[in-house]
Amino acid sequence: MNRTVENPRILLSEGSSNSARQTLYGLPRNYSVDILDPSMWCQCRFSTRVSRRIACPQIAKDPIGYIRFVADRVRQDGYDVLFPTHEQVYAFSRFRDQLQKHVGLAVPDFNAIQRVQSKAEFATLMNELTLPTPVSRIVETKSELFAHENFPCFVKVAHSTASLGVERVGDLTELRDTVERFEHAGVWKEGLPIVIQQPAPGRQAEVSAVFQDGRLVGAACADVLATGIGGGPALRRTAIHAPVLEHVQRFGSALNWHGPLSLEYFYEAETQQPFYIECNPRIGESFNALVGGVNLCEATVRISVGEHVNRMPDVQPGVLSHNGFIVMIADAYNGASRTQLVKKLLHHWTRRDGCESEMTRPSEDLLSLVPATAVILLLLANPRSARDLAKGTVDNYSLPHSAAKIIDDMPQETIEEIHSILS
Repeated sequence: MNRTVENPRILLSEGSSNSARQTLYGLPRNYSVDILDPSMWCQCRFSTRVSRRIACPQIAKDPIGYIRFVADRVRQDGYDVLFPTHEQVYAFSRFRDQLQKHVGLAVPDFNAIQRVQSKAEFATLMNELTLPTPVSRIVETKSELFAHENFPCFVKVAHSTASLGVERVGDLTELRDTVERFEHAGVWKEGLPIVIQQPAPGRQAEVSAVFQDGRLVGAACADVLATGIGGGPALRRTAIHAPVLEHVQRFGSALNWHGPLSLEYFYEAETQQPFYIECNPRIGESFNALVGGVNLCEATVRISVGEHVNRMPDVQPGVLSHNGFIVMIADAYNGASRTQLVKKLLHHWTRRDGCESEMTRPSEDLLSLVPATAVILLLLANPRSARDLAKGTVDNYSLPHSAAKIIDDMPQETIEEIHSILS
């Protein structure tokens, strides 16, 4: 596709994640936005910026059914842009050429996305590109895992999301417990790669970027000042990390990346040395960049419809944003009492430090109060519900190893069937 569209019709790939909610705030109000999601209670349904939710198969359980459904929608419904807000990008990349005959789509080549979707593949890629990472090992068996002696360390399954497949372990006993949990959850078994990574020095940080055919269009760094479930960012501050901007440009150019991606890293300010720990081949949580003056979501839309997008200016440093009620889920997940949750809630309601909420913005999206209120009431009634709440939400948009493997190993007749839908 190669055209200009003033007020595009956009289909978001899901509506349950924080990434999807924050994407909504980066899209101009005159855009028509529909969302795909298996849950009628997904958080983005409760937004004045969404026209409708379309029920669809859950990609984690039925990736082929999800792809078929999306193919049918873009062929019939006349959308201008298919916008992957989370791990659905992997499936879309698999059928990129066919989808682009019907809808604007900014995703990389499937070979490129395979290099970063798996944490094990990403570790190998960074070594090839000579980009700095913490000391890491890739193993596949329990005997290799339990032979590890250098603690503390992080254990990462190859495919995970929302930081739920990443755990810090302090000794061999914790390592054994973690492996048992991974096995029980079905995210790892012997024979699959798993990464053991040593802690990195410096402050946790992230960079979000958008590319157009391997050319960097825009990027924004952020320091992570507080974390939530599994170490995910909960409080961010925009920053300019010059070496990181050079590295991310080199990274995207090497892969001829097309569309958004983000890298997580630790950053030593004194030496200006980053250590990269993970790549997310998607838009990620983009609101902090938005309030810092870099609208990565709008750039993605423009690239999707075939426009040439000029390089955007650097982000304004020092702008704060927080995840709001999502922090309460993390606190409850980690064992906070009702009293502690109420104190955290009062802190968010009364703060006057100019820190913007990334999730709940009643002045511009009154319905955004609905998911926040529902979650807060649920947690105050039963703090232990946080684990089920987090898992149930993640299941709506995650791509576990089992689903990624189905996409990788799709039978030829299934591929041809989806091609025929999009022909």
